[in-house]
Amino acid sequence: MCNITLGRQPLYELGQWVQSIDPSCFGLSVENLRIFNDDRFARALDKLYLADRASLMTEVVVKMIEEVDLELSRIHNDSTTVKAYGKIPGKTITGLELARGNSKDHRPDLKQLVFSLSISSDGAVPVHYKTYSGDRTDDTMHIETWTTVSKITRKHDFIYVADCKVCTSNQLGYIVGKGGRVITTVPNTWKEAMTFKEGLRLEKKGGKRIWRRKIPGGWGEVEYYSLFCGDYSTEKAGYRMYWYHSSEKRKNDALSREQKLQKVESNLLNLLPKLNKKKLKMREEIEKRIEEILKKYKVKKFLKISLTEVRQSYRVQIGRGRPGPKTKYKKCVEMVYSLVWERNKEALKREKNVDGIFPLLTTDDSLSAKEVLRAYKYQPRLEKRFTQFKSVHEAAPLLFKKIERVEGIMFLFFLSLMIQAIIEREVRLKMKEWGIKTLPIYPESRDAYHPTTSKILDAFDGISSYQVRMGQMTKEFRDSLTQTQEQILNLLGISSDYYWGQSVVEGEKSEKT
Repeated sequence: MCNITLGRQPLYELGQWVQSIDPSCFGLSVENLRIFNDDRFARALDKLYLADRASLMTEVVVKMIEEVDLELSRIHNDSTTVKAYGKIPGKTITGLELARGNSKDHRPDLKQLVFSLSISSDGAVPVHYKTYSGDRTDDTMHIETWTTVSKITRKHDFIYVADCKVCTSNQLGYIVGKGGRVITTVPNTWKEAMTFKEGLRLEKKGGKRIWRRKIPGGWGEVEYYSLFCGDYSTEKAGYRMYWYHSSEKRKNDALSREQKLQKVESNLLNLLPKLNKKKLKMREEIEKRIEEILKKYKVKKFLKISLTEVRQSYRVQIGRGRPGPKTKYKKCVEMVYSLVWERNKEALKREKNVDGIFPLLTTDDSLSAKEVLRAYKYQPRLEKRFTQFKSVHEAAPLLFKKIERVEGIMFLFFLSLMIQAIIEREVRLKMKEWGIKTLPIYPESRDAYHPTTSKILDAFDGISSYQVRMGQMTKEFRDSLTQTQEQILNLLGISSDYYWGQSVVEGEKSEKT
């Protein structure tokens, strides 16, 4: 787990990695380091698989919540997929197996697992995870997830924030019936969403600006959110709905549509020289190819496409031989097709009216529109955890030969994500408390306004201590810590002595330099 947190190496390199670390960090001697190899780590994963990981996770998370005083009024949930290369056959006793499904890595050809993660809105600290078979869909997970999280947090009235897959009558009804609260987006396929958008295409509606914020990760750009006037609710259960307009989403929607239109026009242009040849001689064949292009990019209503046909006649000699005065000919007629298109300006004009809008649903009427919006806009912090899961921890692709070991290491990935989140949270809270705006931990000592754990740990990369034994005397030499490194230790509440650890063997004298 320590290796995963610091930056994962493959199993066959773990033995070499252990050799590079002071054994006292693990309470071991130099001689004991030799027993660590890839086979030993694999057997440890087998034992972890056989353990009661669910109870262990609950125990660890509950203890963590108490230690760091984690605030649990709002929980965010989402899932991602973890692809696998090669064959990992079998099924675990819990029913976990690799399967093809809706790949979020855009690799439908590969088998995968589904990794569900729940985080607190206090520092994006993970509090729950579950691994599912690769063909499991998100709209079947939320009742199980909410029930487990409510047991961990020992409360039912926390706000549960998730994507539109939780927006089913069964799941919303269950959570609300148990005293829970939900914030989610409304699927575009719902009647309420389609009706509102269709009305907005025909007639613009007024709204008021409710929030202004700097775009996360931007260069000082500002995003504005407006709320459409009116009371909106779902038809079945009467859950409150708010309709918003985002200035940044408006730009992104227009740009996305333009890019799709350009790709369609490029494909149609490439189709022109292929008309009336080989497999594109019949109208049905040409129309089928055009429909495939439009279906792929979903911009059919924004283009006016015309496939025209012209009859062309020509003579063909009957029989063989060189043509002469007595040669006979037969008249043949064939259809020649031509393709023209233009953009539907009226449809594009109407579509601009719905650029940037999105609906949010809440089961708690006491929450204001701004509170609901700010709560949902924390969801990208969960996406950051998935990025960390796949990039820093290199969870994908899976390369194990046993599915049991995959299930075991997923538990370690969860613990590592939790540890990194706690470090991030502690540093950022202390920076805010002490009035520290940045830490120079990026390459070339550039400032980090929101330091991540990976960059914090990288700041200590290469720090070493050296021991020289002379009889019963051990002399230890340590690298000097920089001002930034000492500042990070202070933010984490770690003393210099605790950082270096106890490295003196009992019964020996020691000097430290």
